[in-house]
Amino acid sequence: MEATTQDFNTAESACPRLTAIETTLYELIEAVGEEVQPGEDRLIAETVSHLLDTDHVKFLGDASNRKDN
Repeated sequence: MEATTQDFNTAESACPRLTAIETTLYELIEAVGEEVQPGEDRLIAETVSHLLDTDHVKFLGDASNRKDN
C-alpha cells in the first residue's frame, strides 16, 4: 500500500480567514434582520443567541454589567 500525504494548507486556503469587527448589539440584530425573510423574525433572536452561545460574538468592555455575572 502506498503512503499518502495530506496538504493541510490546501484546506486552510479553502476557508477564508475570520475578520474581527466591532459593532453594537443593536447593529448586529439589525444586520441579521436584513437577511431573514418576512415572517421569519424569530430567526433573528435564534441566530444572535447562537452566535453568542458559540462565542462567535464576544462582548467588549466591562463584564460586570452583564446579566449572567
